[in-house]
Amino acid sequence: MKVQTCELFFALVLMACASAPLTPAPPTPTVKNVLFIQGDHLPDNGYPHSRVRDAGTVPESFTRLRSEVLERDLNLLVDEFVLTTQNTIIIEQLKRYTVVVLGSNGRLFSSAELAALNQYYEQGGSMLVYADFQYGPNNWASDNGFINPFGIEVFPDNFQPTTLISDVLTTHPVMNGVKAIQGEGISQFRISQAALAQVQVLATCSPLTRSGCIVKPEEQAKIQTGDVVACVWVRVNASAGRLAGLCDRNPLHNGPGPGSDIDQVDNRTFARNLFAWLAK
Repeated sequence: MKVQTCELFFALVLMACASAPLTPAPPTPTVKNVLFIQGDHLPDNGYPHSRVRDAGTVPESFTRLRSEVLERDLNLLVDEFVLTTQNTIIIEQLKRYTVVVLGSNGRLFSSAELAALNQYYEQGGSMLVYADFQYGPNNWASDNGFINPFGIEVFPDNFQPTTLISDVLTTHPVMNGVKAIQGEGISQFRISQAALAQVQVLATCSPLTRSGCIVKPEEQAKIQTGDVVACVWVRVNASAGRLAGLCDRNPLHNGPGPGSDIDQVDNRTFARNLFAWLAK
């Protein structure tokens, strides 16, 4: 009798378990990674700029961008790759990342590296490009190897003082809540008239005769009718790959120090928006 009672009890328990609705397991969060590709140039002050994994004690560091914006606010994982003459960029490396940042480098990209960068972007990857004098002589030429085929050229640093860039397209997500960004010694982009069919300009430094916005005569001579000189722009390809350009690294700096930094005007909001849009 006791055996039958136990069997009945367990049968009732199994029936109850079978009829109870199953609670779905929470979805596994998708980890999104950002790779900063940096050059190995050492400026006159003796330390590399724009590092995301240094001690963060110098104004030109990106550690606050990494820890406060990318990791804390956006839950992104951040890596850094220092490009030298002894290593190279390969597609297998890039595929692990949602966003790749090209901090202009001290050497040109090889044809194989350009092919890898293009494959990454054409397969739906997101990228950010920018230039700065402190990254070494002719550093902007490395990024131009990648963006020139899209009808975009980044100009050299104009060595101008701190300037407010307030001519912005506030309807785009990157500029949501952004009235102005502040930079110093900017490297602006010439976007050809033909490229504007796919490129959306989000901010300009205007007029180009204003202190801070000035374009050197040799660059001014390259500007054709219908071209646009831009500080911030975005481009989306057929595979939903996202590409953005920023005319200065200073809005991403730790600060306080020379130039501008992440805590001035709307620089922090802009940085958060920019990487959120890129990480889609």
